[in-house]
Amino acid sequence: MGLNTLNAVRNKSPQLSLGEVLSSWFLSTIKSMLLGLVTILAFVCSPIWNSAERMKKLTHFFMFAFLGLILLWILFWIGQRPVFTINQIQLQSNNDQNLAHINQALVRSKVVNQLTGNFFSIRLDVTRKIFEELPWVRSASVRRVWPNGLIVTIEEQEPVGIWGSNEGAKLINEHGELFTVNLAEAEVYKNLVEFSGPMNSNKEVIELYQQLNEWFIPFQAKITSLSLSSRYSWTAKLDNGMTFELGRDLDQKDRGQIKARLNRFFKVWPGVKENLPNKIEYIDLRYANGFAIRGTSKTELVTKDLALGISVVEDSLQDSGNKKVTRFNKETSDTASKMTRHDVQKTKLLDGRKSE
Repeated sequence: MGLNTLNAVRNKSPQLSLGEVLSSWFLSTIKSMLLGLVTILAFVCSPIWNSAERMKKLTHFFMFAFLGLILLWILFWIGQRPVFTINQIQLQSNNDQNLAHINQALVRSKVVNQLTGNFFSIRLDVTRKIFEELPWVRSASVRRVWPNGLIVTIEEQEPVGIWGSNEGAKLINEHGELFTVNLAEAEVYKNLVEFSGPMNSNKEVIELYQQLNEWFIPFQAKITSLSLSSRYSWTAKLDNGMTFELGRDLDQKDRGQIKARLNRFFKVWPGVKENLPNKIEYIDLRYANGFAIRGTSKTELVTKDLALGISVVEDSLQDSGNKKVTRFNKETSDTASKMTRHDVQKTKLLDGRKSE
């Protein structure tokens, strides 16, 4: 897009022109040349006057030096012409889509005053860093357009969630990078996931989030919240209202155990669900051979599913919210039976064995 007022705003700030750059280089070059020339003349002065060949070479040297100075002055003069003053900046997205947060007004207020130089002398690396300091810009690339323009290709931030920290809420992208913007501008993004974790764990959290989204595909659910405790224990909340305690994750071995526990849960869940008509809101996978479930119903039920080889027990353990806890463990049995409330109150499953 063209910016018609760029030149007027830009002229209010000091610029490092091509002439100033060339003048500094030219003066230092002349000093070095004169010093070298004086040194040479001091050694060869006497023989020169008596040698036509040496006089000819010296004359050629001065002629070429004079022509070089004239050429440099011409280039300096041309470089200062107003036609090469940057007055057009074209913004474009790296994915051929419209830029959502970068516009002409923002560039005028935040960028133009910081640009120095014209088409020849402007530093592209410095200009790129100026654009990358803008909110919502993840990366930028800049190239010249003859005779007085720039094309800036911008990669905008794409938030996937909100990162909660002691320093306040920040947005986080799919690369696990945190960035700070006006959160009101992020309201256009729906279903942002809530993330939290220890300091500098943001990339690790995003990595597991992406894996969990793939692992929960058989469950037909998506993650709405993922947190990593200070003890590196994972808790995930899904859009179906369930909360999963996944256990600790200190290395790749632990990551494999989380995957194995989820696979075991998905395998037995269809059969378990048939015995639990009430809504389940909490599932604890931090068991070697089973998992615990907490539901919203206060009714207690014990059934055995022989086909799956598991026992389903809803005992009378109550938490602070008066919600029931259900434990699932592998156990074989020859018959299926139901127990009364009185029989269940003292029954627990420990390591796959019943004890009263």
